[in-house]
Amino acid sequence: MDREGLKILLAFDGSDLSLEAVNYVAGLMPAAQTEVVLFYVETQISGSFWKFEHDMDFRFKAPNIRTCITEQHKRINASLKKAQQILLDAGFPAQSITTKIQAKNLGIVNDIVRESHEGYDAVVMGRTGESKVKDMLIGSVPNRLMHKIQGIPMIIVGGAGRRNRILVAFDGSKEVMRAVRSMSWLLGASDCKISFCHVFKSKSLFKKADDPQWKESERKRLEPMISKAKESLIDAGFAFNQISCEVLNETNDLSGEIVHKAHSDNYDTIVIGRRGLSMYQEFLSRRVGEKIFQQAANLTVWVFG
Repeated sequence: MDREGLKILLAFDGSDLSLEAVNYVAGLMPAAQTEVVLFYVETQISGSFWKFEHDMDFRFKAPNIRTCITEQHKRINASLKKAQQILLDAGFPAQSITTKIQAKNLGIVNDIVRESHEGYDAVVMGRTGESKVKDMLIGSVPNRLMHKIQGIPMIIVGGAGRRNRILVAFDGSKEVMRAVRSMSWLLGASDCKISFCHVFKSKSLFKKADDPQWKESERKRLEPMISKAKESLIDAGFAFNQISCEVLNETNDLSGEIVHKAHSDNYDTIVIGRRGLSMYQEFLSRRVGEKIFQQAANLTVWVFG
């Protein structure tokens, strides 16, 4: 990641939540150092369809289809202009905002993944798109992207109002430590409040971690990692009073405890490492990260790997 300039891929579909994603970027990321690419994957009607229309008596439906396509183009263009204006109003230079419209090639998810390889520092998108029914049937685009974006953070923006309060699910893993370093660059010296939250987990699935000596050793293990994480943020310009740390008691529902903490203490963003997505995969019906993503509802989730 280049500290001198950031490049953000904002996957855009014209929905209200994709505009929320634009607002999120506009409100958090350093405008003077950030390039934003508004990336829209367009589904086009194949040439074979129009040939079929020409060869068969199908023309009575074609005008309606063409009208729908025209209206869709108008709607997307209007939404893209609105997104650009949001960024301009937040102080982003006009030359740092790019619109990229691409015909669907490999499928929406894979087209976004391929674009993410072009030197971006993060991928940002709204939590749901236009079709909630389709999301339930085949899995939402954000949920599928969450496991395909590699090497850079995936930021999935919910509809909650931005409160500049970020909860980091801290387990001391390399992924989370990289997450903190990335956050320090992506956020700049913003006015966010950031809390590192560690939840004690059982030593095994069948034995509670109620051994005081074990808990104390866990605290000692985490202390230098948390100190290092704090230093990364302070070096980036964050003040001491913007950063806090909390250790929660053991729970059998790790994801539920993290989400509950976020809701009860008025956080709008949860940060998780990709390692946390598979830590209990063998024992849970869904991965911890997937459960956090589903339970977080209208919160924003950052996934790092």
